Amino acid sequence: MAKKEKKRGGLKTFLTIFLSLFSLGLVAVIVMFFLGILPAQNIPIISDLAQGSQKQENLERLNEQLEKEQEELKQKIEEQESTINQLQEQLKSKDEEIQELTQQINSLENAAQTNPQKNQQAVDIAKVYGEMSSKKAAAIITELSDDEAVSILSSLKKAVLARILEKMTPQDAAKYTKLLSEQSAAQSEQPAAESAPSATEEAAAQ
Repeated sequence: MAKKEKKRGGLKTFLTIFLSLFSLGLVAVIVMFFLGILPAQNIPIISDLAQGSQKQENLERLNEQLEKEQEELKQKIEEQESTINQLQEQLKSKDEEIQELTQQINSLENAAQTNPQKNQQAVDIAKVYGEMSSKKAAAIITELSDDEAVSILSSLKKAVLARILEKMTPQDAAKYTKLLSEQSAAQSEQPAAESAPSATEEAAAQ
């Protein structure tokens, strides 16, 4: 019994000394940490806490950056939508202007058909096209019938005609150039046919 009690007393004393030393060591580590003598990364528990805190800060910064980029992207999209709306309004205004000019030209053409002074009307129509921009004139002419378009184009000055054809698509420019060429060839052949003597006149002469 005495031996058992002696062993128990020795174990108790050992545990008491061990716990005291552990407590003193822990206190010493904490004091050294706060004094800056012992870096936090050398203490596993504090190091883990510090790393976790750093990761949280990094995630928060990343989240803030993503929110900022998202807001900037949203603003850019809104600006682009505003620009598109403005361009659509401008296009609509240009279409209305072209329609108005087309109506004016149609009125002049109708007047030219009913008015005996057709040559003067043709000059007036050509003047209208000459005063407007080549781009607008090209857009309107391509909406007319081929006969109407050729009638107007043939009345224009060469410089104005060249500028208008330049604003057309290559297909339209080629088409109207061919029609003008055919009209010019037909007009040049007509006087020659009128001046050539007929077979009856040749027989009478003989």
